[in-house]
Amino acid sequence: MKLFIITLLATVATIQASPLNASCTVTSYSGVAAALQSCTALILKDITVPAKTTLALKLKSGASLTFAGTIRFAVAAWAGPLIEIKGAKVTVNGAGATLDGGGPKYWDGKGDNGTVKPKFLRIKTTGGSTVKNIKLLNCPKQCVSINSASDTVLDNFNIDVSAGDKGALGHNTDGFDVSSSSGITVQNSIVKNQDDCVAVNQGSNFIFRNLTCSGGHGLSLSVGQSSASGTPNTVKNVVFSDCTVMNSDNGIHVKTHSDAGTGSVSDITYKNIKLSGIRKYGINVQEDYEKGHSSGTAKGNIPISKLTMNSITGSMTGAKGISVYVLCGSGGCSTWSWSGVSIKNGSGKKNYCNFQPTGFPC
Repeated sequence: MKLFIITLLATVATIQASPLNASCTVTSYSGVAAALQSCTALILKDITVPAKTTLALKLKSGASLTFAGTIRFAVAAWAGPLIEIKGAKVTVNGAGATLDGGGPKYWDGKGDNGTVKPKFLRIKTTGGSTVKNIKLLNCPKQCVSINSASDTVLDNFNIDVSAGDKGALGHNTDGFDVSSSSGITVQNSIVKNQDDCVAVNQGSNFIFRNLTCSGGHGLSLSVGQSSASGTPNTVKNVVFSDCTVMNSDNGIHVKTHSDAGTGSVSDITYKNIKLSGIRKYGINVQEDYEKGHSSGTAKGNIPISKLTMNSITGSMTGAKGISVYVLCGSGGCSTWSWSGVSIKNGSGKKNYCNFQPTGFPC
């Protein structure tokens, strides 16, 4: 019996000391794959990822990943993404590191319509995961794609594509794109870019709070792009709160695609949103988006219901801005409740609403 107990204790000790429980620091791309298999606490430091290669980080359940130093990517014309993170119950920490997308080597002012550029970071985490303290510098195009993810918190992101303002070279540099996901929170983050700060495409139960957006197209829902393939696009239960949008084309932009199939947008709340230096629209809700722009002919194929605006304040700039613009298709809008909407406009242009929200004299 004593021999059996000693043998069992030795076996337990061997498991606890096994590489699966080790903390590993990797300083070259060639060591990443092996470390993902053997380590549950992984540090990636100062690595350069080869061209046309995704830094594929499929983490073990409950594992942690820390970036250190600067992570760089060799330049090539391809779609990307440069990084993809997967895993359940994982913790990813930028911890002062910089993930440098090398945007100036790609930018041509044409975004998706120019030379092929990679998306930067794709997040597909689940099960109570956290991704925090991430600094993304100079995204070639879309910065963070949250796709097929659930129950994940993104906290303290610093997305800086402001260098793309020079010569208007940065384009399609969305901050956070969200699709086919649920239970996502994005908070305490800064986005400086040339496109949507946030663009929600599909999914449910999203929270965006304490965001500061500068230089882009504002806090957006863009619904219907993929519904033409036969799958309805639905967005439900989304809250934007305590956000600031400055020096941007739009403050709030809700658009549905009139050239798409079917879907719906419902239970959407914007509250305590502060605007300044908005060039085109303070609030723009339109059901006429087609081929990447407004067609002027709205359709109700993707209805918008239960749209709440509460305490949306601030100011427009320039000679052409409109504080509030609403263009709904026949039967496309219902049960909107707005209060405390006050957006100063020096252009002299009046608000336009072909659907009247309750509580707002458009």
